[in-house]
Amino acid sequence: MKISECVELFLSYIADKSPNTVKNYKVDLNQFIKIVGDKDVDKVSKSDVAKFRMVLQSQKRKSSTIARKLATLNSLYQYLIDLELVSISPITKSHRPKVSQRIPSSLSNEEIKLLLNHIDNLQDKTIVVLLLTTGLRSSELLSIKKKNILVERQGQTFGIDKILEEGLQEEDIAYIRVVGKGDKEREVPITGKPLHILVEYLKEVSPYIDNQTPIFPITYHTLWRKIKNLGKKLSTSLHPHKLRHTAATMALASGAELRVIQELLGHASPITTARYAKVGQKQLLKATKALSENIDL
Repeated sequence: MKISECVELFLSYIADKSPNTVKNYKVDLNQFIKIVGDKDVDKVSKSDVAKFRMVLQSQKRKSSTIARKLATLNSLYQYLIDLELVSISPITKSHRPKVSQRIPSSLSNEEIKLLLNHIDNLQDKTIVVLLLTTGLRSSELLSIKKKNILVERQGQTFGIDKILEEGLQEEDIAYIRVVGKGDKEREVPITGKPLHILVEYLKEVSPYIDNQTPIFPITYHTLWRKIKNLGKKLSTSLHPHKLRHTAATMALASGAELRVIQELLGHASPITTARYAKVGQKQLLKATKALSENIDL
């Protein structure tokens, strides 16, 4: 079989993943075909993979980008091995560049104040506040629907529409249900000022959306551009993941345990014992409360 035919099979196999993931896989694999040619899949050699890497390097691609593209190619071959269409993957460890483990930068408290002061519309403010106080991924943020938001009040749970009709009470806690990487579902709590801002935004957009419509009906690229343009006002490089990292950094500085932060962000724990440590909603609530209290909204 030709590589292109195998790619079509593979993309069908992963069709249940997020649209952004499928799109990235398709781009990476089609780029490989463009560089080495659409040859028989079992004829792809280690030298073809080396050529792919060299071309990417000549294009000044980041090591992390090259590593991701090679990982995509390897995923294709692992799939083909399972189907017994090939017996071995041509990708080896030597093909993969060393990826810098540089810690992502985060915003200071002063920069956060300036950022919030430069936001002039409710949608942008709600997006930034949610990213800063929950650490949601961009894909998770953009997938939120009203049906994913439940509010706990005096031991009872209500849909967000009831809260929009009756108004918030001081002790209300909302839980946003999101599906992260690996289809792992988690509930992220939100309370205090961030919850009031979210409800204010939902009141504004509710007439135009239903329970099946994302509350932020924008694309990933629009989100990226929004955050980037806000950063320009501060003369700093800004993107959604930087806001997510800022949330993690601030939660850690506020005293939250590492395993709580990992659960909040939907990360797999790097510590073996952490997988046995159940993180409760009270701990997650404490972490998001600390974030909302440490950010001057």
